[in-house]
Formats: sequence, structure tokens, C-alpha cells
Amino acid sequence: MMESLRTTGKATPADVRAVNRRLLLQRISEGRGRISRADLVRLAGLNTATVSGLVAELLEQGLVREVGLGPSVGGKPPTLLDLDERLFAVLGVQLIRDGFRIAAVSLRGQIIEQHDEVGDPRTMIEALVPAVQKMAESLGRTVLAVGVAVPGIVDHRGVVARSVLLGRNDYDLGGWLGERLGYPVHLINDSDACALAEAALDEEKSPTLIALYLGDGVGAGLILSGALFQGESFGAGEVGHLNLRTHQLRCECGRTGCIEAAARISVLTGKHQSLQLTPRGEQPVGHIDDAAAERAGRNIAALLELVYELIDVRRAVICGPVCTLGPGLLSHVRGALADYEPYLGGHLTVDYSRLGWNGTLLGAAALAAHKELGLLWSMIES
Repeated sequence: MMESLRTTGKATPADVRAVNRRLLLQRISEGRGRISRADLVRLAGLNTATVSGLVAELLEQGLVREVGLGPSVGGKPPTLLDLDERLFAVLGVQLIRDGFRIAAVSLRGQIIEQHDEVGDPRTMIEALVPAVQKMAESLGRTVLAVGVAVPGIVDHRGVVARSVLLGRNDYDLGGWLGERLGYPVHLINDSDACALAEAALDEEKSPTLIALYLGDGVGAGLILSGALFQGESFGAGEVGHLNLRTHQLRCECGRTGCIEAAARISVLTGKHQSLQLTPRGEQPVGHIDDAAAERAGRNIAALLELVYELIDVRRAVICGPVCTLGPGLLSHVRGALADYEPYLGGHLTVDYSRLGWNGTLLGAAALAAHKELGLLWSMIES
């Protein structure tokens, strides 16, 4: 399954108004205060009356505002439009086995407020509800939706089909949370959330990359030509349980040899707690054991070589809490790739995410903004 992240054209008559509204919001957001109604007519391929009507609706709702006049091209100077991020927000949530993270995010993709919490794994999801409600009430903005990143497979129904870390299968978490919170709730795999955030950082409009999440578990999100690739059964990127025959460590899934058994953060740091937060939930703590990092680096390098030759993905970004614990793992991955000469030619680049651990939160919030408004964030400053 591969869904394009970008709204690219006019809609069919059945859903014309909703899709055209999303299209205009996307164009206005991309314009960053330098786009007029006439520009929207040209860029969206819609007629003047349709654009005028939809823009008036967006202005009344407070999603768009007029920000001044543009240069005249022989007549009256055009009025410029921009996204109005002052009244609304979306929430991004990340679930981990013994805690959760919440961020209130503007419609421009900027974190307004953040809260991390360590808790009992047995009551974590129940504890999430009052924490989300408290943040929403304190914002002074209208919350449009909540995006939740989970460590597991999220299928076409928005249901957690399988999660080893949460110990749940076929779990309608989004429905359960939506009933209690009163907001639309959209679920996404945590690695896919990282991939969405990385796509928002990319200067290319249709990037191709793999985002490898290293936290309590290991997974990958794939962006192929600007679209999130999730596979036929939404399990694409479940690389944590891939056995490359490079070690014999036992994994939590019961098998030996899984990449996750060598590369999850608790193995890299030698600490048993899975969330790796301070008691106040601020930042991961500890340091990476060099021998463990060298072993993980070899496994990750072998995985990236396989992905490179299989689907021609030449850019890899390592995401998650591991990014806050120093460059040791990244150095070992790059070292293991030093003598790699791809049959396809070219080069494989590997970097830590510029968003660190917050990529998952921002990706979850980006999903909510995309589902509700059709917005596709760009975090590139212009």
C-alpha cells in the first residue's frame, strides 16, 4: 500500500468540495504568505468563483488570513494569503511500552508544548487520556485532531493489527481514544511517523528515503518518490525481526538473530528500562556501549545494503532516542559501510535525524494535520 502524501489535482464530482478545499489549503501553506487568489486559480486549476468561495470559507473559519498586498502587475495589487496557525493545533502522541510522549503542534509543524511521562505499562494507555485532555485544555487553541504513533503494525482500518511491545493484537486503539477524548484520532506506526517527519525536512518535494527508528524496538519507515510505502498488509518496514544471520541473541519475539535484539536502545546502553527517560521524563540517559554499538552497526549496515540493492533507496536517516546519546552508533554504521561498493553505483548516505527523538511526535502530528486538513508540512525555512 502506497498513499501519495501530496494532493495533486482536481477532485471527482462526488468529493469535489472537500478535496478542492484541501488542495487550496495545501497551496496556501506552501506559499508562506506569498500567494494570492489569482495564484490559486492558476496553481490549482480551479475557476475563480470556486477559489473565491473556498477562500472565503477558510477565512471565516480562521484557517487562513490575509497578510498584505503583493506587487501590482498592472492593476490593483493582489491580496496575499497565508495559513493562520494562531487558533488551531494538532496533537502528536508517541506510545512506548512504559510511557508516552505528547506534543501540541502548530499547523506549521512547530512544537508549542510537550509532555513526557513514565508509567506502569499496564495502565499507560488509560493514563494517556487525562494527560492529553490536560494539554488540550491548557493550549488556548482548538485541537483539530490527535495523531498517535504506536510500536506495531497499523492496518487499513486504523487498528493496531499487531504490537509485540504493547502486547496487543487487533486492537482498535484509535476508536477507544476517540470516544474518550472527543477528537478525531489517527494511528500510525512509529517508524512511519519518523519517515513523514523526515520527508517534511527534505528539500525535494518527492523524496526517497528510509527512516530507521531505534528505540525500545527497531523499525523502518519508507518514503518512495514522495509517498509513504506501507506494503500489501501494512507491514512494510518491520525490519526489527529480520534475521540477517549475523548474531545469535534472543529477541523478545522468541526467535534469535533479529536485528532488534542487537540494536534496540536497551541493548546499546545496557540499561533494562525500556523508555530510557529521566524520572521527570526529559531526555534519554546513559551512554552507548562501544562493543554493542559495533555489533549493531554491522547489522544496520547489512540491512541498509540490502534495502539499497532491493529497492534503490540511497538515503538513510537514523531516528529515535539513540540520536541523543552521542555519535558512537552512527560512526560504527558508517564504518561498516566504508568498503561497500553498490552494484547499482552511487553512494549510500547515513545520518542521524535533525529532529532527534521528536521526529516521531512531529510525524504523528503531521498525520493528523494531513488527515484533517490535507496539509503536507514542509519544515524547510524559506
